[in-house]
Amino acid sequence: MQTQQTAFLIFQSQGHYKALLNHQELTATISGRYRHLAESTTDLPVVGDQVTGVIYATDYFQIQGHLPRHTLIQRHNSNKQQRIQTLAANIATIFIVTSANQEFSEARLQRYLTMAWDSGATPVIVLSKTDLVSDSELTTFLDAIASVTFDSVPVITTGQTASNVAAAFKPYLTAGQWVTFVGSSGVGKSTLINQLIKEPSVLTSGIRADDDKGRHTTTNRQAYQTASGAFIVDTPGMRELGMTSSMSKVLKTVFTDIETLAQDCRFKDCQHQSEPGCAVRAAIDAGSLTPERLADFNKLAIEADYSQLSAREIEQAKVKRLMGSLKTRPTKLTQ
Repeated sequence: MQTQQTAFLIFQSQGHYKALLNHQELTATISGRYRHLAESTTDLPVVGDQVTGVIYATDYFQIQGHLPRHTLIQRHNSNKQQRIQTLAANIATIFIVTSANQEFSEARLQRYLTMAWDSGATPVIVLSKTDLVSDSELTTFLDAIASVTFDSVPVITTGQTASNVAAAFKPYLTAGQWVTFVGSSGVGKSTLINQLIKEPSVLTSGIRADDDKGRHTTTNRQAYQTASGAFIVDTPGMRELGMTSSMSKVLKTVFTDIETLAQDCRFKDCQHQSEPGCAVRAAIDAGSLTPERLADFNKLAIEADYSQLSAREIEQAKVKRLMGSLKTRPTKLTQ
């Protein structure tokens, strides 16, 4: 009888897997029973998983299950046949990479932060390509980040020729730690990983100079080991990051300002539209909260609420939301 062993899943691409067992890299396959019992794609192995199984044919590993996950990074996929897509498991730190150029977007940062907090991992924002902007422009980008995070999330700045990259990331890359880099295509994720791993091997291509739009540089999910013994998971650049239903629970962590204000609203189910006694609208009128900030919050909240609903259920939810707003609006007195 073959002895069951535990390995780390280090590579995943369209049904192809590789596992690391006692420092040996093995081609891996999923057992038929494991695949049959999986109720959804979330139940199948993902890079970062500690998978259990047996060795066969000397250098093949048959995956028969995985150990409980400490964290799990997911997003909503626009592909209707696969609504929830898992990106990586057991990640301690998520580095959210954005560029100091036209690619930068506060709304996108809000989405990535929501995904990070929802996964259970700790987010760190990486502002790349800072060597290409002036000091005043850099300050503007950092102020924009602070307006989203309220200085509650660490920020690392890097440039293409920065010599202190290793030192900046060292505290997060201790032996046995798993981290990942996420962000749009072309923001510099692969370049950073190449500077941090033992043997640079990730193909990279930069952002086009004419429009700041990136090319997809990574199509697989793969873990690379650093000299310190940490593992870095490289993920595909994301053109879109859809909300999942579970993310609605952590929006208050991303929008702490709105959450704090909402506690003083007259109605507990206040929609922050035209209800009397709305503390959020009062803050907008006073200039301490921007309308755009509230619009971003509402957009993400609605998207998360609707993510797992059918078209009919979405219409019903829209009516319920509208009625909830109408019932708390002031009625007009007649003479």
